[in-house]
Amino acid sequence: MGFTGHAFVDWDDTIAENIRYFREVEAQISLLIAGRTGFDRDEVQRRGAELDVAVARQMGLVRESLAVAWLTCYREFAGRAGRPVDPAVEAELRRLCAIPYETRQELLPGAAETLRWLHEAGFEVTIWTAGEDAVQRRKIQESGLTRWIHRQTVVPEKTAERLRDAIGDRDPGRCFVVGNSRHSDIRPALTLGVAAYHVDVETWAYDHLDVDEEDPNYHRLTHIGELPRLLAQRFRLAV
Repeated sequence: MGFTGHAFVDWDDTIAENIRYFREVEAQISLLIAGRTGFDRDEVQRRGAELDVAVARQMGLVRESLAVAWLTCYREFAGRAGRPVDPAVEAELRRLCAIPYETRQELLPGAAETLRWLHEAGFEVTIWTAGEDAVQRRKIQESGLTRWIHRQTVVPEKTAERLRDAIGDRDPGRCFVVGNSRHSDIRPALTLGVAAYHVDVETWAYDHLDVDEEDPNYHRLTHIGELPRLLAQRFRLAV
């Protein structure tokens, strides 16, 4: 098939599992800190989640930010408990915080089929993802889906300006963004007047943001597998 359009596709929690690995580790860390400081695990987990977002906004979406947040959390609760900081506990926290970034991701249902459909339907497929370049590219490579991907664009944080740069001289009217983050995927696209397909699934507080769901460029999905049907209507394609 000939050229149809330009697809800018988010990776984490749109194509591949991601938040689940963080949730599992955060539960282990909260239990560890609670056990060593005597505080309630739920209180520790809430504070850790607050620090996770605050540190990520300060440092960017780099892997070290998770360890910084939870080390800060541990030191804070140890101080409140009047207990010395244990280097062995800090080493274990660092080990646990590395797990989500090193785990081989599972693909989400319909993800592989959707990327293949996009490729075969004539879309230029760009993986549009935020984080550390080496980490994100390793995830993509390990997925086995690179045959359906034309470009990989990894940025420290997604913004309207960076999306404009990624689009370059492509016709915005032939572009769309699909992703699960209102903050990182949907708002930048709507700001530029680009069609935004929102995979409305669980995400972390960093991604929480109100967007104008009445905007004609906003489209809501419950999972990535719904995308071909919606694009077929927009671009008059067969599914």
